[in-house]
Amino acid sequence: MNIPEEVGKFTQIFNGLMALMRRFIFRVLRAGPIPNHISFIMDGNRRFAKKHNLESVHAGHRAGFISVTYVLQYCKEIGVPYVTLYAFGFDNFKREPEEVKCLMDLMLEKVELTIEQAISGNLKGVRVIFAGDLNSLNERFRASAQRLMEITEENRDLIIVVCVAYSTSREIVHAVRESCVRKSDDGNCNVVMELNDIEKYMYTSVVPDPDIVIRTGGGDRLSNFMIWQTSKSLLHTTAALWPELGLWHLVWAILKFQRLQGYLQKKQKLD
Repeated sequence: MNIPEEVGKFTQIFNGLMALMRRFIFRVLRAGPIPNHISFIMDGNRRFAKKHNLESVHAGHRAGFISVTYVLQYCKEIGVPYVTLYAFGFDNFKREPEEVKCLMDLMLEKVELTIEQAISGNLKGVRVIFAGDLNSLNERFRASAQRLMEITEENRDLIIVVCVAYSTSREIVHAVRESCVRKSDDGNCNVVMELNDIEKYMYTSVVPDPDIVIRTGGGDRLSNFMIWQTSKSLLHTTAALWPELGLWHLVWAILKFQRLQGYLQKKQKLD
């Protein structure tokens, strides 16, 4: 047997052992309550590029997209039905134009690749939803995002919400404006706003509120992300940069959620 064949055989065995270990760990986790919805604030791609002396910030963002693939696979295997990814905040448009263009091009590349996977049947059970001020994005991205949402809309095993050009501030303004328009169209002269009216038209109204918000990169702020929806959520922060986030970081966050379950339920009842 030559060296490439030996390496390939070793890799296959190693991957098999890792998959077996994950199944065992996830079975143990499922002995306790599993979060219904996990949101990720994916922070640290630029610092990762600097830390590892990568050729550009763009390389850091590419590393971040690789991490997305693994994290989503882990969530699906654990049995988490809803995941939200804070992919691009509206304030990120203020960054250097070259970085914004690179990031948007990279996201478009991944969206188009995901469309191919969905068409070929390699995205079984996964539904993708884009949330945010999508009108601020270019036409090609909007068309691709709409196409992916249509292709996957019947899937229910894992529902992924990708927040692009998103901020809670714009989300609330959008919800209030949309609710007023709808009430006016229904012939209501005196528009009275109720809480349910606002929540109905939030960008992320298609999914339940998060149980956990996981922020990487050591930050402890929500950064204008789902502030309305996370008033009862557990905020878990980790010093790991987003491309460094691994299996054990996710396991630890879920164990923390399970350990604090009684406290969280008590707080929800009081609210």
